[in-house]
Amino acid sequence: MPLILRWKESTALPVAGEGLGPDAFATLSIGEVARLSLPVGNGSAEVGDLFAIEGETGDGRLALEGDLRSVRRIGREMASGELTIFGDVGPGLGQGMSGGIMRVHGLVGDSAGAGMRGGMIRIHGSAGNNLGGSLPGARSGMREGVILVDGNIGHDAGLAMRRGVIAVIGNAGDGLGRAMIAGSIFSFGSVGIGLGSGMKRGTLALFGDAMPRIGPTFAASGRDRPPFLTIYLRKLAEWGVPVPEVAFSGTMRRYNGDRAERGQGEILVRAGH
Repeated sequence: MPLILRWKESTALPVAGEGLGPDAFATLSIGEVARLSLPVGNGSAEVGDLFAIEGETGDGRLALEGDLRSVRRIGREMASGELTIFGDVGPGLGQGMSGGIMRVHGLVGDSAGAGMRGGMIRIHGSAGNNLGGSLPGARSGMREGVILVDGNIGHDAGLAMRRGVIAVIGNAGDGLGRAMIAGSIFSFGSVGIGLGSGMKRGTLALFGDAMPRIGPTFAASGRDRPPFLTIYLRKLAEWGVPVPEVAFSGTMRRYNGDRAERGQGEILVRAGH
C-alpha cells in the first residue's frame, strides 16, 4: 500500500511543497513523515498538521489527495519513485525532477516540469504556462524527460527546451516551442501564435484540424513523412496518450526555421489543410 497524504485544508496560505516526494519519504517512518516541517506563508507547519496520513512508507509510492492549488513545487527535484495526485495542484510541479513518474488527475499550475532533467509527468487534465520551460535566470528549459498532457496548456510550453518530449492532446497557447534548442513537441489540438519563434533546433509536430499560423522566418520545404514520426507516435500510444488514428498516416508539410536562428529547427504540419 502506498503512503497516502490527504489534504486537511487547514490553511489558505501558500505552502512550499518541495519536500513532498516519494524518494524523500522512502527511508522515513510514518511518525517521521508527520513531523517533517514545510514552509507555510512566513512560518511553517508539520506535514501531520496539513495532511491526514495513512499507508506505508518504503515502497517508493506516494499519493496526495485534495485541493492542492495552494501547494507549490510539489516533487521538486524528485529522482525516483511514483507520485500520484488526485486533485488540482499549484505551480512548479516537478521542477528539476530527474527520475520517477508523476501522475496528476486534475489541473496543474504554471511551470510544471520547468528545468526537468528526466522522468515522466503524466497530466490527466490541463496545465498552465511555461510547461517544461525554463526557470528565471536559467539558460534552458527541460533537458530530458517526458511530459504528457490530456487537456489544454497555456503559453510558452517548451520555452528554451533543450531535450525531451512534450505531447499535448488539447489546445496550446501562444509561443509553443519558443526559443527551443532541441527536443520534440507533439500537438494534437489548436496552437496559438508565435509558434517556434526563435527556435534553434528541434521538432514541432502538429496534428490539429486547423492550419496553424507559421511565422515569416520559417520557410516551406515540401512534404514528407519522416520515419521517426511514426516511431514516436507509437511510443506515445504505449504511454497511454490517446493519439488520433489520423496521425499515423499521411504526409506532413515541413517548414524550416527559425531562419533568424540559423533555421535548423522544423515545424511539421499534417497535410490536408
